[in-house]
Amino acid sequence: MEKQGPFWEETFKVRAYEVDHNGRAKFQTLFNYLQEAASNHAAFLKLSKTDFDRMGLTWVLSRFHVRVFHYPFWNQYVTVQTWPSLKERLFALRDFEMFDEKGKVLALATSSWMMIDFKARRAVRLPEFLAEYTNQEKGRALEDTFERLPELQTTHHEKEFQVRLSDLDMNRHVNSAVYIDWALEAVPEEIRTQQFLHEVEVNYRAEAVYGQRILSQVEIADRANDRTILHHRLLRADSEQELCRMVSRWRAK
Repeated sequence: MEKQGPFWEETFKVRAYEVDHNGRAKFQTLFNYLQEAASNHAAFLKLSKTDFDRMGLTWVLSRFHVRVFHYPFWNQYVTVQTWPSLKERLFALRDFEMFDEKGKVLALATSSWMMIDFKARRAVRLPEFLAEYTNQEKGRALEDTFERLPELQTTHHEKEFQVRLSDLDMNRHVNSAVYIDWALEAVPEEIRTQQFLHEVEVNYRAEAVYGQRILSQVEIADRANDRTILHHRLLRADSEQELCRMVSRWRAK
């Protein structure tokens, strides 16, 4: 690990249980590397969930945008670089770059985080001192103003899941990566086998907890010239509360 204040570098080895049937890392694997590097950097800066717990505050992931160019193979080493890129009124942005052993760019990403008052269950204005940790020299890895993601107009495919204990994080809510798992599981097999997942934009809108039943819905928004755009929605099955909205973009292999 390389620690440089508002900059963090961490290397991961792709494990056998993190790859698909082709021996390449799954999208969720890369997403987890990004989450892990972000968490470790926040802990190093003393800006982690644990550090804010005593203030009655906690971080909540609002948006994530990942663009993948190449998926690494089993046993390859992957290096993630991450840094706080911008502080806004209610949102702290964090960006990422991912490389293989030869320095080839595997993926770029950007994310948006809110701070929540744990008791009031509402967003609060970010502390002013967080501006000191912004790495203005690095800037943005992926330009995104985080505009509103599209609503589903119709449902072409749907699957149902139930929240398991193993889906929960330290806050006893469903982990961010599990939402993406559910969304991708409803993608038609012919798209998953004939194309590769190039880009994901996700907006986390509400929490899911143990025992709830979740509907994962997919709309095929555009499909032409070996490229596909899908719109996703996750709902609570009992109330139809929207938990997550996502866009995925696929390209020919």
